[in-house]
Amino acid sequence: MQSRSKEGLSLRNQLGVELMETYNTLNDKSIAFFAKYGITSQQYNVLAILYLAGSMSTSNILEWMFEKNAGVSRLVDRLVKKQLVVKKPNKTDKRLIVVSLTEKGRIVYENTLQNLKELENNSKNLSDEEVEQLIKLLLKLKGE
Repeated sequence: MQSRSKEGLSLRNQLGVELMETYNTLNDKSIAFFAKYGITSQQYNVLAILYLAGSMSTSNILEWMFEKNAGVSRLVDRLVKKQLVVKKPNKTDKRLIVVSLTEKGRIVYENTLQNLKELENNSKNLSDEEVEQLIKLLLKLKGE
Protein backbone atom coordinates (compact mmCIF):
# COMPACT_ATOMS: atom_id res chain seq x y z
CA MET A 1 0.00 0.00 0.00
CA GLN A 2 1.46 3.31 -1.06
CA SER A 3 1.20 6.25 1.32
CA ARG A 4 -0.73 9.27 0.17
CA SER A 5 0.85 12.69 0.26
CA LYS A 6 0.48 14.32 3.62
CA GLU A 7 1.61 17.75 2.47
CA GLY A 8 -0.50 20.51 3.89
CA LEU A 9 -1.58 18.45 6.89
CA SER A 10 -0.59 19.55 10.36
CA LEU A 11 1.93 17.36 12.14
CA ARG A 12 -0.78 15.94 14.41
CA ASN A 13 -3.07 15.23 11.44
CA GLN A 14 -0.16 13.44 9.79
CA LEU A 15 0.16 11.35 12.95
CA GLY A 16 -3.52 10.40 12.72
CA VAL A 17 -3.17 9.41 9.06
CA GLU A 18 -0.04 7.34 9.78
CA LEU A 19 -1.75 5.59 12.69
CA MET A 20 -4.77 4.73 10.52
CA GLU A 21 -2.63 3.53 7.61
CA THR A 22 -0.50 1.43 9.96
CA TYR A 23 -3.60 -0.05 11.62
CA ASN A 24 -5.11 -0.91 8.22
CA THR A 25 -1.89 -2.55 7.01
CA LEU A 26 -1.42 -4.61 10.17
CA ASN A 27 -5.12 -5.49 10.33
CA ASP A 28 -5.05 -6.77 6.72
CA LYS A 29 -2.06 -8.97 7.57
CA SER A 30 -3.81 -10.22 10.70
CA ILE A 31 -6.97 -11.07 8.75
CA ALA A 32 -4.92 -13.03 6.21
CA PHE A 33 -3.04 -14.90 8.95
CA PHE A 34 -6.16 -16.03 10.84
CA ALA A 35 -7.98 -16.85 7.59
CA LYS A 36 -5.42 -19.61 7.01
CA TYR A 37 -6.99 -21.33 10.03
CA GLY A 38 -10.58 -20.58 9.02
CA ILE A 39 -11.14 -18.08 11.84
CA THR A 40 -11.00 -14.37 12.59
CA SER A 41 -8.83 -12.67 15.20
CA GLN A 42 -11.92 -12.20 17.39
CA GLN A 43 -12.77 -15.89 17.09
CA TYR A 44 -9.17 -16.74 17.99
CA ASN A 45 -9.53 -14.52 21.06
CA VAL A 46 -12.58 -16.54 22.17
CA LEU A 47 -10.76 -19.84 21.54
CA ALA A 48 -7.76 -18.60 23.54
CA ILE A 49 -9.95 -17.53 26.46
CA LEU A 50 -11.71 -20.89 26.56
CA TYR A 51 -8.43 -22.77 26.17
CA LEU A 52 -6.93 -20.96 29.14
CA ALA A 53 -9.99 -20.65 31.36
CA GLY A 54 -12.08 -23.68 30.42
CA SER A 55 -15.84 -23.44 30.09
CA MET A 56 -17.46 -20.07 30.76
CA SER A 57 -20.54 -18.02 30.04
CA THR A 58 -20.69 -15.60 27.13
CA SER A 59 -20.81 -12.68 29.58
CA ASN A 60 -17.56 -13.88 31.19
CA ILE A 61 -15.98 -14.31 27.76
CA LEU A 62 -16.88 -10.70 26.98
CA GLU A 63 -15.12 -9.52 30.16
CA TRP A 64 -11.92 -11.25 29.07
CA MET A 65 -11.97 -10.08 25.44
CA PHE A 66 -9.68 -7.40 24.01
CA GLU A 67 -12.47 -5.97 21.86
CA LYS A 68 -15.44 -5.35 24.13
CA ASN A 69 -17.90 -4.60 21.31
CA ALA A 70 -17.25 -7.88 19.58
CA GLY A 71 -20.81 -9.29 19.76
CA VAL A 72 -19.84 -12.38 21.71
CA SER A 73 -23.11 -14.24 21.11
CA ARG A 74 -22.69 -13.97 17.33
CA LEU A 75 -19.01 -14.93 17.60
CA VAL A 76 -19.86 -17.99 19.67
CA ASP A 77 -22.66 -18.96 17.26
CA ARG A 78 -20.19 -18.83 14.35
CA LEU A 79 -17.74 -20.97 16.32
CA VAL A 80 -20.55 -23.47 17.06
CA LYS A 81 -21.30 -23.69 13.31
CA LYS A 82 -17.60 -24.40 12.70
CA GLN A 83 -17.78 -27.07 15.43
CA LEU A 84 -15.02 -25.33 17.40
CA VAL A 85 -17.13 -24.77 20.54
CA VAL A 86 -20.30 -26.13 22.08
CA LYS A 87 -22.98 -24.31 24.07
CA LYS A 88 -24.81 -25.89 26.97
CA PRO A 89 -27.19 -24.52 29.60
CA ASN A 90 -25.60 -23.83 32.98
CA LYS A 91 -26.52 -26.63 35.41
CA THR A 92 -27.28 -24.24 38.28
CA ASP A 93 -28.73 -21.30 36.32
CA LYS A 94 -30.61 -22.32 33.17
CA ARG A 95 -30.65 -18.70 31.95
CA LEU A 96 -26.88 -18.81 31.45
CA ILE A 97 -25.19 -20.52 28.53
CA VAL A 98 -21.83 -22.20 29.12
CA VAL A 99 -19.40 -22.31 26.19
CA SER A 100 -16.64 -24.92 25.90
CA LEU A 101 -13.99 -25.83 23.34
CA THR A 102 -14.46 -28.94 21.26
CA GLU A 103 -11.49 -31.13 20.39
CA LYS A 104 -11.50 -29.55 16.94
CA GLY A 105 -11.48 -26.09 18.56
CA ARG A 106 -8.53 -27.05 20.75
CA ILE A 107 -6.60 -28.26 17.70
CA VAL A 108 -7.36 -25.08 15.70
CA TYR A 109 -6.28 -22.95 18.66
CA GLU A 110 -3.04 -24.88 19.19
CA ASN A 111 -2.18 -24.83 15.46
CA THR A 112 -2.82 -21.09 15.27
CA LEU A 113 -0.85 -20.43 18.46
CA GLN A 114 2.08 -22.45 17.15
CA ASN A 115 2.37 -20.12 14.15
CA LEU A 116 1.45 -16.85 15.87
CA LYS A 117 5.08 -15.74 15.57
CA GLU A 118 4.29 -15.00 11.91
CA LEU A 119 2.39 -11.94 13.13
CA GLU A 120 5.48 -10.81 15.03
CA ASN A 121 7.20 -10.45 11.65
CA ASN A 122 5.06 -7.34 11.17
CA SER A 123 7.40 -5.54 13.57
CA LYS A 124 10.65 -7.13 12.40
CA ASN A 125 11.97 -3.77 11.16
CA LEU A 126 11.97 -2.48 14.75
CA SER A 127 14.55 -3.31 17.40
CA ASP A 128 13.34 -4.51 20.80
CA GLU A 129 14.17 -1.07 22.18
CA GLU A 130 12.12 0.61 19.46
CA VAL A 131 9.19 -1.73 20.17
CA GLU A 132 9.36 -0.85 23.87
CA GLN A 133 9.53 2.86 23.02
CA LEU A 134 6.58 2.58 20.61
CA ILE A 135 4.48 0.78 23.22
CA LYS A 136 5.26 3.53 25.75
CA LEU A 137 4.36 6.23 23.22
CA LEU A 138 1.09 4.52 22.28
CA LEU A 139 0.14 4.16 25.94
CA LYS A 140 0.97 7.82 26.46
CA LEU A 141 -1.18 8.73 23.46
CA LYS A 142 -4.07 6.77 25.02
CA GLY A 143 -3.57 8.67 28.26
CA GLU A 144 -2.34 5.70 30.25
